[in-house]
Amino acid sequence: MTASTYELADRYRAERGRVFLTGIQALARMPVEQLRVDRRHGHRTAALVTGYPGSPLGGLDGAMAAAAALAPELPIRCRPALNEEYAATAVMGSQLAATRPDARYDGVVGIWYGKAPGVDRAADALRHAVFAGTSRFGGAVAIVGDDPKAKSSTVPSSSAGLLADLHMPLFYPGDPAEVLDLGRHAIALSRASGLWAALKIVADVADGTASVDLDPDRIQPVLPTIDGVPYDKLPDGRLLTPRTLDIEREIFEVRYPLALEYASANRLNAPTVDPSDAWIGVIASGITYSEVREALARLGLDDDKRVAAAGIRLLKMQMPIPFNPQIVRDFARGLDEIFVVEEKHPNIESLVKDALYDLRVRPRVVGRLDEQGQRLLPGFGGLDADAIIPGLHNRLGRRLGDRLAPLPPAPRARIALAAERSPFYCSGCPHNRSTVVPEGSLVGAGIGCHTMVLYMDTERVGEIAGMTPMGNEGTQWIGMSDFVERDHLIQNLGDGTFFHSGQLAITAAVAAHVNITYKLLLNGTIAMTGGQMPQGQLGVAQIAANLLNQGVAQVLITTDDPSRYARSTLPAGVEVWERDRIVEAQERLAKVPGVTVLVHDQACAAEVRRSRKRGLTPTPTRRIVINPRVCEGCGDCGHVSNCLSVQPVDTPFGRKTQIDQTTCNLDYSCVEGDCPSFLSVDTATSRWSQLAGAVFSTGRRDHAPPPRTVEQRVDELLLVPLPDIVTPAVDDFGIRITGIGGTGVVTVAQVLGTAAMLDGYTVRGLDQIGLSQKAGPVVSD
Repeated sequence: MTASTYELADRYRAERGRVFLTGIQALARMPVEQLRVDRRHGHRTAALVTGYPGSPLGGLDGAMAAAAALAPELPIRCRPALNEEYAATAVMGSQLAATRPDARYDGVVGIWYGKAPGVDRAADALRHAVFAGTSRFGGAVAIVGDDPKAKSSTVPSSSAGLLADLHMPLFYPGDPAEVLDLGRHAIALSRASGLWAALKIVADVADGTASVDLDPDRIQPVLPTIDGVPYDKLPDGRLLTPRTLDIEREIFEVRYPLALEYASANRLNAPTVDPSDAWIGVIASGITYSEVREALARLGLDDDKRVAAAGIRLLKMQMPIPFNPQIVRDFARGLDEIFVVEEKHPNIESLVKDALYDLRVRPRVVGRLDEQGQRLLPGFGGLDADAIIPGLHNRLGRRLGDRLAPLPPAPRARIALAAERSPFYCSGCPHNRSTVVPEGSLVGAGIGCHTMVLYMDTERVGEIAGMTPMGNEGTQWIGMSDFVERDHLIQNLGDGTFFHSGQLAITAAVAAHVNITYKLLLNGTIAMTGGQMPQGQLGVAQIAANLLNQGVAQVLITTDDPSRYARSTLPAGVEVWERDRIVEAQERLAKVPGVTVLVHDQACAAEVRRSRKRGLTPTPTRRIVINPRVCEGCGDCGHVSNCLSVQPVDTPFGRKTQIDQTTCNLDYSCVEGDCPSFLSVDTATSRWSQLAGAVFSTGRRDHAPPPRTVEQRVDELLLVPLPDIVTPAVDDFGIRITGIGGTGVVTVAQVLGTAAMLDGYTVRGLDQIGLSQKAGPVVSD
């Protein structure tokens, strides 16, 4: 594979060579690579990929589907699930398929994906699936998106403790290459032991990038046996006592020991630096291990030789669960101290102490706290090098003294920013209108895009009475309503959440006889996690009928286009109103006793924009512009529309308002402002560019030249001869690119990373995106 022949599809198609991968893409390659290896070994296997999207795995479903499409010869079935627990049971079913006499394949690789809250939600289904077991040529892997820093979650999370309780061996990769390798190991271990295996993927790994050397034979699993015979027991779905008690015994006495033997035989938990005269050992896993190495480098120990010369032994635990006490005992030989570096709860630290407790001579073990009970590491948030350095310096400085670089100075107090960029709704987003409530309303926030009402002015979106886990929207009112004077709550609910589990919350509210109005936004997509289509979607008429049949007192529909309902058959009593009556609609429903539902039917603006770019939806020719000579800069149009494309602009005549045509999604709600300065232009029949140039002028001239189109600017750039590129004579070179969502920061970083890889460089990067798709900040390193 050369620079001239390299294609982006090679990240999934190529079997050998070097490719540029994100952590998500490495996960997507995993089933493709496994099935290819199986075929070379004579096994006819398939794969099922199912789960529910959520950061940091928001784009995994699309990446998996893209990888499968590039390998049509492989039977990889991608089935996005209604919710996480149904996905877990579906993967259980993929393993039971091998027990059938009519099975089409030797086995099915089952891959479940979901973020940490999804693991919590699906715990019962996952526990049943673990007890059912896996097939010898199948295997089941849970890809768990952990978010310890709560970059894109409501609460910080770490799933290791729950996964241990579910009897799942846990692999913790630290970069895209390890994602691919440990993914292969996870499948092999699951097949060999009958256990599910889990891959813990944090945001910095999922969004990380790296050049990865491909070789299908680089992973040669050493499989454990029982008295020389491979463990080969068919999955069993008969999960009733006393059978489940027998399975539990087998998990502890047979399957767990096989997992431990697998980790040992494949050296998944092994010292990476192992001097014979070491006095201190440091233990870490996954991305935390990489942060430990960065912390050591900042203290002057920037390579293995310097670390070893300082008497430091390092243990990298790629599979920390289940825990093997013998590995720690071997690691502890001759040490005075062991420092365990792990995020959140001190799970490994406690296990290390247990493993060494019975030894006559044993090292001191510290981690979250030192021997005096003083804090060494924070037990909250994530652990990066900045957080690790003080504790590491504390332990190493006692012996190494001046050999260590001094601690960095305490960070200075940050200067308060005059403005801070917060994520917000896209231009033309239905939430701009649907989140408006009657004055003085009490409102429940919802998971997904609805969450961003917490950034908005309470005058517009009401007094927020907290938020709940996904699918529990409104049930907090069941507990509040009897104990407060307020007699009504408005609860925001997205259609992704509704079909996932939220419709059951409405049923619960009906059963509790509380007064609540659910404001259900039907925008046709799970917009917060990448624009996926909600599974199990129904039409508005069907939704309304179902809600009424379940006891909802009244259903009302607001929409941006009532003409869509001209021929629809709605249940009796269900009315359709223009969206500008949404406040009136809520006031009316609030007077109806019991549970009522306002369905706001308006498509996701971001998805409509994508559809127009792809030619799947016609683009309206009507454009709205503002004449700055008439505009008084009152801001009423922005207040009415709540749209990011309605922007202030300074002119010689004062502060005015303009419509940013590059971001406008043609929602037209801004024209509802009380202002005579708007012009409506039909671009199909007018000299649009010249008119726009004149109107957008700031008063310095009345006839500005027409603005150049994007295509014209690209053509001009391509005609400019590029200077000769001089490769910098440096071993390490870093680039940081900043911007906001939609400006191409990640794209530029991907292009640069791929180009550097093709030039022979080893590349590592990280795209810190969070809520970037909602105009939030983006940083690519």
